[in-house]
Amino acid sequence: MNDWIAPALLSPFVFSIVTLVDKRILSEFRLPLPSFNLFVGGSQGLIGTVVLVAAPGEGLDLVAVLSALGIGVSQGCGLVIMFWMLKREDPSRVIPAMQTSPIFVALLAWPIFGENLSAFQWLAVVLAVSGGTLASFGRRSGDSSYGFRPVYLLLLVSALLIAGSQLLTKSITDDLATHQIVGFRGIGLFTVMWLIFARPKALADLGRFLAQPRRAPWLVVSEGAMPFAGHLLITSAIARGPVGLVAALNGSRPIFVFGLSYFGSKLAPKYVFETFTGRDLALKLASALLVFTAIALVSVT
Repeated sequence: MNDWIAPALLSPFVFSIVTLVDKRILSEFRLPLPSFNLFVGGSQGLIGTVVLVAAPGEGLDLVAVLSALGIGVSQGCGLVIMFWMLKREDPSRVIPAMQTSPIFVALLAWPIFGENLSAFQWLAVVLAVSGGTLASFGRRSGDSSYGFRPVYLLLLVSALLIAGSQLLTKSITDDLATHQIVGFRGIGLFTVMWLIFARPKALADLGRFLAQPRRAPWLVVSEGAMPFAGHLLITSAIARGPVGLVAALNGSRPIFVFGLSYFGSKLAPKYVFETFTGRDLALKLASALLVFTAIALVSVT
């Protein structure tokens, strides 16, 4: 097995757990979204700074450093959109729609890095986009009818931003070590989140939340340690393998989210804030399977 496959799959699994915990923090604990984003940016900026101080490296290329910061800026903007959607929608709809980013990576890696797409990989493009679009179908607010929900187009913007960050990562893996890329990424993420959300009320709400011993650990683990580990994994995979295929495997997150959500709703329903009934269940499963099939095609061709 290629040494990039395991980290490329472990990363989305880690982030699937993060997604479900985030949903609980936003839906049950009701941490205000500005305060949540402040913690996301602050924790990653702090961890990134500690890592860079502990292992700074020598003779860093300025362009590579600015690109690494740009990774955080791009991901920060994408996460702001994703978290806003996650607060109001089911995770197994949000994640498949957003995880069309591997398709954008595959399309752009072709002219940038010379990673050509085969016929089966082009089929994967169609399947993944179809799966992401299907995730945007659901009940319209105020009635029981089903149809396309335009708000999900925001997730395509988020997917493009994440795709851009992964292409930037690939472009600097020869110039910076993995921990340096992730460290500067954290500082870039901090910059975006705090420029947008650093307001007295948001800081006060975050302080009150962190003072609650039964709730604070959920946030510290889910948006502190776990995302850093997940980004180390995906950055390591991108450094070792073709970015188009790594991004495709990283797109397996919808199937992890669906599986963890479904079985969690049966085994520990108090921790899962999502329902699985009737047509909703069929749509969520079909969406996740389409994206997963696309990933499989990309991975074996």
